[in-house]
Amino acid sequence: MPMLGLRLDDGFSRDSLVNTPSFYGNSLVRVVPGDPEGSFLIQKLEPNPAFGDRMPLTGCCLQQVTIDVIRQWIQDGAKP
Repeated sequence: MPMLGLRLDDGFSRDSLVNTPSFYGNSLVRVVPGDPEGSFLIQKLEPNPAFGDRMPLTGCCLQQVTIDVIRQWIQDGAKP
């Protein structure tokens, strides 16, 4: 069962992220292609997000190198 409409399993993750409003409303889009800083996903992965807790909710935060790869994917247009 996807949490808050977010499916990250194979074949569904991109559609659940790219140009999709977050749980917090239409003004916070999960992934804005070409705009990592405007993407709510990056905000949630970095320390002190404006809404809710830092992701992931369990375990330790992602290593900065992993966040940087996600940031670059978004910068490059969040292509499949």
